[in-house]
Amino acid sequence: MNKRDTEARFSRYLEQLLPLTGKEPTEVHEIPPAKPEDGCVRSIVYADTPEPGYVTGFTYGLSLVRHPKWTSSSRELVITVRSDDIGWASVPAETAAALRGMCAYDHGQAIGYLKSYVESSEMSSIVVADSAVFRNSEPIDLGSGEESRTGRDLIDLVGVYPVYASERDIVYAKGFDALWSLEWDRFDPLRPPAV
Repeated sequence: MNKRDTEARFSRYLEQLLPLTGKEPTEVHEIPPAKPEDGCVRSIVYADTPEPGYVTGFTYGLSLVRHPKWTSSSRELVITVRSDDIGWASVPAETAAALRGMCAYDHGQAIGYLKSYVESSEMSSIVVADSAVFRNSEPIDLGSGEESRTGRDLIDLVGVYPVYASERDIVYAKGFDALWSLEWDRFDPLRPPAV
């Protein structure tokens, strides 16, 4: 059992998300983690956020397991797409549950999945970048509980964007900028492939 995985820490996280989203979550789903001893992974869903017709999802649990590249803060993921399909909100949590502790979720990283994330789309990968909606947010500090030995527990919100396998392959072959510089709607999960 991960000693940092407490309901108090999760509650502090939800309290920190409230001023960013302006509302309580629509739903919270637990995603089975690859290693249960590392603690839970949750998908926090906000329908009609940041505005009607969009869905936003945050992870909780990625930050419970440290990655060697993370020095002053841990990370949680956020996705925002223009869709009424709340399944998109769980994409980051599914990825975090599978790769927690192994993947740093660095800016510009492309991560593939074996199948489509959501039935209505052929997208099966994500790219990591600044969140388009929450990019100006300061790190979230969850460190006021007993599970925080240093008194600080800083979390950076990192954006993820769903992409097609062909777009992921461009990132692998030519780098992140080769994809990011193309014109494509980062919020439309039903758009045609950019490459």
